Amino acid sequence: MSKNLETLDHANNATLQRLRESYEPGLEQTHPFHGYFEVSLFDCPTFLMFTNNDCPRAWDILYRKSFEPHSMKIWCQLAKDATGILDIGAHVGVYSLSAAALRSDITIHAFEPNPYAYSRLRLHTAVNGFENISENTFGVSDNNKISDFSWVKKSGQPISSGGQIGKIGQVDDQRIERAIVPLHMLDGTGLAAGLGAKPLVKIDVEGSEANTFRGMREIIELKPDIILESFDQDACDTINDILSPLGYSFYLVREKQGALEQRDRLMPCRTDEEDFNQFITTRAHNELKDLALT
Repeated sequence: MSKNLETLDHANNATLQRLRESYEPGLEQTHPFHGYFEVSLFDCPTFLMFTNNDCPRAWDILYRKSFEPHSMKIWCQLAKDATGILDIGAHVGVYSLSAAALRSDITIHAFEPNPYAYSRLRLHTAVNGFENISENTFGVSDNNKISDFSWVKKSGQPISSGGQIGKIGQVDDQRIERAIVPLHMLDGTGLAAGLGAKPLVKIDVEGSEANTFRGMREIIELKPDIILESFDQDACDTINDILSPLGYSFYLVREKQGALEQRDRLMPCRTDEEDFNQFITTRAHNELKDLALT
């Protein structure tokens, strides 16, 4: 082992020892970790992830031992008998990886336009040997075109946890990175025909929710279970108009409480709170109780 690798190995071991003792705020900065680590937090077989101390999802999982715990419980529980799975806004692939760890018999369709996050998604897919993850480096929208895609660089230059179609306003340009990315509708692709009777979908697209739903109406007609992040009132209003005729029920996912809070309709979550996801389903409330999700 070279001197540089010895130094890295020593530093990583020191970090892991600190994590065994307890988590301290800022530990990811004072004791960074570089390399592969096992993920065993979720209700699925263990899988590997990689970090160069550059990914907020790795910080959540490796250091804080938590990432959207109840949303992930819902996802893993429903993935066990889903007939088709879509991860729209996959980022580095936590939802896709957990689904693939559970289900080697179906394809998990992952969509991620951020080039850095997509590269890490591909690495995760390869290192785990998950040949059933279909990696798509485009955003899902209501038409087919190319578009600006922007995200804010964060402390330590990590892989951004978000990004949006178009240009970000009212932010210092030195803090913004941009790329040109393709956008595609899922309608007309034939994808819906292969998803079966029980599709499962996660959508985390940082403000582009309305366009995403408008571009996948054929899939929505299948009445999939959906985990959705949205903070935008106009987007929620549009999605309500699309989903209400189909008999959907709406729940706020209470992550720490491990519960679902029923709502009359989809409403934007608040960025100053900790519960960012909503669960949207046509399943009866009693079925959710039987699945231990409420």
